[in-house]
Amino acid sequence: MAAKLGDQVMLKAGVSKQIVTPPTWVPYLTSSGNGTCAPFEGVHDDLYARALVLDDGDRAICVLAVDAIGYENSILGEGRDFTRELRERVIRETGMEDLMLCATHSHSTPETIGLTPFRELPGISEWLEGHLEVLVKVAVDAFSGRTSARAFSRICRVEGVARNRRILLKDGTLDRRGEPPLTGKANGAWPVDEDLFVLYLERDSGEPLGVLLNYTAHPVVAMLLPPVSADYPGVTASRVERALPGAICLFTNGACGNVNSLHVSTNFNDVEKLGGILADAALREISDLKPEEACHRYNVSSSRKSVAFSSRPCPGLAEAREAVREADTPVNQRLLRLAKKLSEGSLSGEIQLMRLGDLCWMALPGEVFVETGVRLKKSGLDFVAGNANGWLGYFPTLNAYNEGGYEVTAGVWSRVAPGSAEQLEEMCRQLVFSDV
Repeated sequence: MAAKLGDQVMLKAGVSKQIVTPPTWVPYLTSSGNGTCAPFEGVHDDLYARALVLDDGDRAICVLAVDAIGYENSILGEGRDFTRELRERVIRETGMEDLMLCATHSHSTPETIGLTPFRELPGISEWLEGHLEVLVKVAVDAFSGRTSARAFSRICRVEGVARNRRILLKDGTLDRRGEPPLTGKANGAWPVDEDLFVLYLERDSGEPLGVLLNYTAHPVVAMLLPPVSADYPGVTASRVERALPGAICLFTNGACGNVNSLHVSTNFNDVEKLGGILADAALREISDLKPEEACHRYNVSSSRKSVAFSSRPCPGLAEAREAVREADTPVNQRLLRLAKKLSEGSLSGEIQLMRLGDLCWMALPGEVFVETGVRLKKSGLDFVAGNANGWLGYFPTLNAYNEGGYEVTAGVWSRVAPGSAEQLEEMCRQLVFSDV
């Protein structure tokens, strides 16, 4: 029975965090095109797993945000599922069945999305098992630390962080990085989602407890820089935590499949700059909150649905191997890598909806384009979390296939068939409205 004061459900919340910085010999992604990875060269800043548990007395839900590029669910090996095993172990420890695993999608982190033979390297299986145990502990600790809390939410617009990386120019080419081109050079508008979602939780005493943020931009400022780094989401979370002693700040990324950070592979000054912009915006919203703005409904819920996707056209494994034997070209090697990946099993993913009172958010299993994310938010969601509960690669819109570019080129990063983004969007809408 939910804890109530009069007719109001009372909320309990718990937070926790643990360092998940890998040994530097654990590889990170250096080229998805060629399937190459390399060990890190030192640690610039630590990676963290952060958990938030919300409990209305009848049910508890958990958001687990990790400084990671994402998790292909088959990363543990044949017959195993990373997200499922994480949930099963948390259930055994707490009885809490509803957990959402979100990756910040920072690229200077271990290569856990299956673009390379990562799991076949010596020592990686043992590291993965230990990493999974740490994630379990973070969720369990957050559950164990639940305390009475109040929740507040805000959404504000933050410019100067995100940049669409597929701006179609009038000459038919795609402008992918740097300052956006002049409007006169572009063939139409280029969408971004500059909403910063802020969920702030405080203890009954008024002291800070936790913050959940969501913003939409690939964390690729530190991409290809060899030290371990959580990129701009790490700066955002750590700055919020320093400004709110006792609080733990989770960062989740949105539908960022075709949206980069403004700076790409530049330097750590830019990491600090962009992370600071978001942290300052979040702190301004939190400092402006008034007691009467506290959420009035604290019932929590979670629902999820499995979704099967068709694979994009690709030669069979035997045919792809024969093509490489006849002509060992980059294209044939890329198709062979895709054929091997598709031979591992069907492309099944999961969408998950969570609610806290009138707030609701959804997890998406890959790199969904911003157009899809914006439409889903207009259908009633407060935010979406991409790269969550697994990773199936990019989900380009149908228009993107006509434009070309990296995200729609057949490869291990682009596995699902054209039309999968639209299928995903429709399934998400059905789950939102069936859950009301």
